[in-house]
Amino acid sequence: MKPKNQLPPWLLPKDPPKAMHVCVGWYSEAEWTKVKAAAVDTERFEQTYAEWVQMAEEALVELRATGVRAEKSYVKATELLAWCLAHNKPNDGASRAEFVSEQGRKNHEAGA
Repeated sequence: MKPKNQLPPWLLPKDPPKAMHVCVGWYSEAEWTKVKAAAVDTERFEQTYAEWVQMAEEALVELRATGVRAEKSYVKATELLAWCLAHNKPNDGASRAEFVSEQGRKNHEAGA
C-alpha cells in the first residue's frame, strides 16, 4: 500500500530547481559619489557611502539567506554613464539595474 499524500510521478519535478543568480551593483566610495552626483534620482541614494555599504551588505545577506546566488558587480561611473548615453537612458534606478544585469550577464558568458 502506498503512503498517503504521495505525489504522482508526473507531478514530481524532473530536475531540481536551479538557484537564481543575480548581480548586485557595487561601488567604491569614489564611484558611488560620481554615480550619485550624475543621477536624476539622488533622493533614492543613502545620505552617505557608509550608509549605502551597510544597506547593500544587508541586502546581500538577505538574498543569500533565501537561496539566491547574489554576487557583487563592481560599477565604474564612466562605464555606466557611457552606457546610459549610448542607450538614451537616464541615470536612474531602473537604468542602473539594467546596466548591472547586462554587465553581469556579459561577465558570466565570458567566464569571469
